[in-house]
Amino acid sequence: MTTTTKDKLRTGFLYYLLSTVLLALIFLSYLLRATDLGFMDFGGWGYYAASCLSHAALFAALPYLLLYLPAALLKAPRGVCGGLMCGGEVLVMTLFIVNAFVYNLYHFHINGLVIDLLTGPGAGEIFVFSPWLYAKMGLYLTGIVAVCGTLWWLACRIGGGRRLWRSGLLAILCATLLAQGMHIYAAATLKRSVLESTAYLPYYFPLRMNSTFEKWGWIDGDELSLTQFSNEGASVAYPQHPLQVVPPDTLMNIVIIGIDSWNYRTMNAETTPNIYRFAQESENYTQHISSSNGTRGGIFGLFTGITSYYWDSFEYANIQPLLVTELLRQGYDVQAYPSATLTGPPFAKMLFADVKNLNVKTAGKTVYDRDCQLTRNFLSDLEKNVQRSTSNVQRPKPFFSFLFYDLPHAIELSKDKLYHFQPSWEYADYTKLNNDLDPTPFFNLYRNCVWTVDSLAGQVIDALKRNDLLSRTVVMITGDHGQEFNENHKNYWGHWANYSRPQTGVPMIYHYPGCKAGDRNYRTTHYDVSTTLLKQVLGVQNPPEDLSMGRMLQDSTSRDWHVVGNDLFYAFILNDGTIIEKRGAGNVVVFDRQMNQLDDYPLNAKQLNDAIIRLNRFFK
Repeated sequence: MTTTTKDKLRTGFLYYLLSTVLLALIFLSYLLRATDLGFMDFGGWGYYAASCLSHAALFAALPYLLLYLPAALLKAPRGVCGGLMCGGEVLVMTLFIVNAFVYNLYHFHINGLVIDLLTGPGAGEIFVFSPWLYAKMGLYLTGIVAVCGTLWWLACRIGGGRRLWRSGLLAILCATLLAQGMHIYAAATLKRSVLESTAYLPYYFPLRMNSTFEKWGWIDGDELSLTQFSNEGASVAYPQHPLQVVPPDTLMNIVIIGIDSWNYRTMNAETTPNIYRFAQESENYTQHISSSNGTRGGIFGLFTGITSYYWDSFEYANIQPLLVTELLRQGYDVQAYPSATLTGPPFAKMLFADVKNLNVKTAGKTVYDRDCQLTRNFLSDLEKNVQRSTSNVQRPKPFFSFLFYDLPHAIELSKDKLYHFQPSWEYADYTKLNNDLDPTPFFNLYRNCVWTVDSLAGQVIDALKRNDLLSRTVVMITGDHGQEFNENHKNYWGHWANYSRPQTGVPMIYHYPGCKAGDRNYRTTHYDVSTTLLKQVLGVQNPPEDLSMGRMLQDSTSRDWHVVGNDLFYAFILNDGTIIEKRGAGNVVVFDRQMNQLDDYPLNAKQLNDAIIRLNRFFK
């Protein structure tokens, strides 16, 4: 290798180091633009600075490795090498400066949705740029070119030797190890300043080792899931305005029965006779959609009225659902009766942190045992409440009870309980699942589980009727999400795989004193539940848009562009059943209601932009 080539490589590497520092400063500006930095501390700033440097080193290396290094090794003139690398760094800097504006507007980094906004029909209605804005953008670009050119001039003047290579690489390595080590520690100890600041860095996914630490006995996963962050520096405005409440003269009890993985096709007289009979006395919402295709997002949306896209923001700021906080403020006795533990997902912390003596789990060796036991626990507490109400010693509090059954999710019953629907598999053999399989025996196993839960829910309903409590009790029966059995013949089974109706559609039965029984055949969503209870039962006067992303259940107006999912993988479901998925990689894929991919779907950029703005409107 000639001396000239060595000099070029050293000059290029110094330019790479200078570009890394510049890009790190751009990344630092992402956090400095935050509306509230109350969650940051000294350790958080140290972590974020190290992360900015290590992350910038990756992106700044691309022009050096892909453009400069090949040109230098091919003995191109220094000016050509420098021009290639300067051009590459200008593109990198421009990308992340533009991304900063995108993040400030939409609270997510550039992805497929942004590309579709720029290229889809109606984009001209969203992005209307004045001549002054074009001039301003031109000045930005000119400034970036000038700075990158100046850095190249400095690199050529300063030069560098072997010590520079070692020092530069050592600094980047130390920053990387420091950032990753601090994030591993923060994830295991829930250090908020580190965890929350991570989201500001584009396309940054640092390491976690919680499962390994738990296996080694260094941390307790259940205990960690109950740990609460401080509530300083909230990044969300929930509610949009302070609650205005006119408490009702009489507080009604509230019972929500949740059935995990409830396929809407099983809500009928044959599979769920008790619930179906109760639905004939209630408002039965036949086109109801969950807020997700998984438990975490489904239950979070049910209680908060907000998509689990906000999960981390709620957790970091220790924000509780308005429904639960208002129930406690008005003196309700709030209790949960879960079959699966409330520590994973950490619903005990996310939904019921302020509830004393919360039932976090239920005893039982099998899911069936736990489902039966939670029913007995509720009936026992109900009997105690009734006894207090008939005595003159103590006036009972109104109660809020959340019963959450798990059998349809586990799809597991002993042989002696599989008699009702035949032919039935004895157990869920997932190795047999394929697109050509007759789903009937598997579906009958599932139906036997749902039928069993229906018998338990029937005991709850009968106890409420027997004790004359329906005259002062609101009852809701729904699922957290659906369960697919290859209804669309695309070899989809279970949930978490797509956002079609089999995975997001669930029954919704709503009964309250004076309700007008009958089917409601318009779209409703999980986001409507907390709003309806807050306004109709607890006397909240704020408009629904202050409280949630939903409306009143009785409001039949359109719920078009309904959002489902989480922060990385979510979708918008249109009224005609079209599903617009934004996947974890950032790309957008469109399907019809039968999960046929629509490659040439004319995505309306203005409607998409409006949906994204509504999605982000609870951020400050």
